[in-house]
Amino acid sequence: MVDANQLGAKMKDYLGKASDFDFFAGNWKIKNRRLKETNVNSKEWDEFTATQKCWILLDGVANVDEFDCPERGFKGMSIRTLDLERSVWSIYWVNSTSGKLLNPVVGGFKGDHGVFYGDDVDGGAPIIVRFEWQAYPTSPTWEQFYSWDGGVTWELNWVMELTKI
Repeated sequence: MVDANQLGAKMKDYLGKASDFDFFAGNWKIKNRRLKETNVNSKEWDEFTATQKCWILLDGVANVDEFDCPERGFKGMSIRTLDLERSVWSIYWVNSTSGKLLNPVVGGFKGDHGVFYGDDVDGGAPIIVRFEWQAYPTSPTWEQFYSWDGGVTWELNWVMELTKI
């Protein structure tokens, strides 16, 4: 599980504000690269394209996006909410194959770099998941990492390179 004290120390310079995801509003074409297998030291990537639309809501304290991936036969949706009192974002995910709202990752931004942590499960094993955003206005990137050892080591397993359309 994510240790709140350890997370707090790592994240003290990463804060949330209502304008953090303004860069993400609109329509995107996405080049995805996802590991075919995790936690086996694989270097074999699955590459595919998708599109995404993002809407900023509630004066920036919330946003929603829809991820459409016909090549892999699913859609997904992220819901992001900003806790104004704590200056922390929570990012939730649900996809069309399960319909389940997953546990959030939480975090914020330091300049153009966003970092978010949360608890998840991979292959039945508990993990910590980390998202990282590079918030470039016309070509942002998103990366997902997994840790099976409490955050000591991390495996990059998904990269999205976005292009504004």
